[in-house]
Amino acid sequence: MRINKIDIADIHFDYQKYPQTLYQSILRIGFSFPITINQEEQYYECIDGHKRLSVLHDILKDNPQYKRGSLVPVIIKNNGNVRSNDCWKGRNSH
Repeated sequence: MRINKIDIADIHFDYQKYPQTLYQSILRIGFSFPITINQEEQYYECIDGHKRLSVLHDILKDNPQYKRGSLVPVIIKNNGNVRSNDCWKGRNSH
């Protein structure tokens, strides 16, 4: 699995309400987990992470000079770089 960075302007997502604690957390430390997206012809479609993208949208609106910028860590599900299960569980059972 490869984590890429995509500009929020290129990601289609459904704006959702979120708790203020999420806003403060993302403002303070950024994203702890990447957003999951699908790659379409001219854009990316959010699969998981609508609230986090909503928060980043508002942070950028409120603080245009946000130090982490508009690049979002993402996992692209449909571009062929996500590895399948290679049965690693059986290898490390002591």
